[in-house]
Amino acid sequence: MLLGTVPATMQITFITPGTRGDVQPAALVAAELHRRGHRVVLATADDLVPMGRALGLETVPLGVDIRAFLRSDEGSEFLRTGGTRAYLTGIAAFKQRIAPTFFPAVIAASSGADVIVGNHLTIEEVRHIAGVARIPVVALVHSPRRSNRFFPAFSVSTARLPGAVNLMTHRIAARRDRIANAEYLGDFRRALGLTRRPEDRGEFPPPDLEVQAYSSLLVPELRDWSPIRPLTGFPRATAHDHTRWGDAGVDGRLEEWLAAGEPPVFFGFGSMPVRDPAAMTALVTRVCAELGVRGLIGAGWSDFGDREDSERVRVVGSVDHAAVLPRCVVAVHHGGAGTTAEAVTAGIPSVVCAVSFDQPFWGQRLEDRGLGTWMPFAQLTGARLVEAIRPLLGPDARRRARSFRTSLAAEDGTRGAADAIEAAGAPARRGR
Repeated sequence: MLLGTVPATMQITFITPGTRGDVQPAALVAAELHRRGHRVVLATADDLVPMGRALGLETVPLGVDIRAFLRSDEGSEFLRTGGTRAYLTGIAAFKQRIAPTFFPAVIAASSGADVIVGNHLTIEEVRHIAGVARIPVVALVHSPRRSNRFFPAFSVSTARLPGAVNLMTHRIAARRDRIANAEYLGDFRRALGLTRRPEDRGEFPPPDLEVQAYSSLLVPELRDWSPIRPLTGFPRATAHDHTRWGDAGVDGRLEEWLAAGEPPVFFGFGSMPVRDPAAMTALVTRVCAELGVRGLIGAGWSDFGDREDSERVRVVGSVDHAAVLPRCVVAVHHGGAGTTAEAVTAGIPSVVCAVSFDQPFWGQRLEDRGLGTWMPFAQLTGARLVEAIRPLLGPDARRRARSFRTSLAAEDGTRGAADAIEAAGAPARRGR
C-alpha cells in the first residue's frame, strides 16, 4: 500500500452515548464510513440504538439512559440551576451507578477495533482502551473543549475573557474533572487490568485526532486551530436518513396548521426536559399573543400531555427539524450544537435559552454572527422573550440568516469527519 493511502477496510468502533444531539452526528459519520466498506460498530445509549440500526449499522447498547439521568434528582437539580457543581456531582454519581454494566459493555464493544472513536462523555474511557490495545483514538466533539486562547472552558465561564485567562479556565476545568471522576476512572482502569492510578504521567497520550464536528463559519477564530483538530462542519441528516428513522417530513395535521397562517415561531428544548410544561405553554401563548405571531412547541423529551391546541399555539412531539424549521420564522431553543446547526441550515434566526454545557457558547456564536441572541434559561421570562424575539422578526435578521444558510450549504460535515477518521486509522492499519 502506498504511503498516505487509506486502508481498504478497518473496524471502527464508536463509543458515543448521550442525548440525540450527541449521538446523531456520530451515527451519520459512522454510516458514511460503513458506506465506504469499513466494519463499523456504534455503541450508544440504549434509547438511541434504533437510530443506528435504521442506518444499517451494527449498533449495541451501553446500558446508559441519559434521559433517566436528566429526570433524576441529580439531573433535575442541574437543570434547575445550570450550575457546574451540580453537574459535576450529578454526572459523577450517575457514572458510578452505571459502572457495573457500562464498563463491560464498553470493553466488549471495542474488541477487535482498529480505530476507536469517543465523544466528550467517553474520551477518557476510549483513550485508556486505545492505549492498552495500541490503536489510534479519535475524539468526535461538537464544540471546542480543548485549551485555546479564544474561548473559556464552558464549565468555568461564559464571559468574554483575555486570552491568558481563557487558557487558565481550561486548566481549572481539567483539574475539576480529574477530581470529580478520579474514583470512577480508577475503577475503569482496574477493569482494564491497570493500576488505579497511572504510574507514568505520559502513560497514554491525548487523542491522535480531535474532530471538531461544527462549522468554521460560526467559529472562525479556530479555523486554523491545529492539524489534529480540524473543523469539519456540522454532520447533517438527509431526508432519506429521517425516512429511515421514521420521523421524516410533516404529518397531515401539522401540515394543515402550518398552511393555515403565517410562519410560526418554533419553541423547542430538545433533550432538556421542561420542568413545568403547563407553565411553559402559558408563557409561549402570552408571548405569541403580544407579538402577534403563531407558535409551534416541539415537546422533545418533555411530557406536555394531551393539551388542546389553540389557533395561535400548537404542541407537537419530536419533529423533523429539517422539514419544520424552514417553515418557521424564528427558532427558540436550548442551544445544543445539533439544534443550532438545524436552525442555521434552515436559514432562520435563533433565540437560545441556554441551560449549561456548550449552550451559552453556541448562543454567543449566533449573536456574534448576527444570527440571533441568547439568555440563560434560568432567567427566562415572558418579557425577556418578547424583547429577544421581536427584532428577529424583521427583514434584516431574516436576510442575514438566509445569507448564512447559503454559505453553509457548501460544507459537508459528514464527509469531512469521515475523511479525517479514515486518515487517522491508516498508519495503524498499515503496521499490521
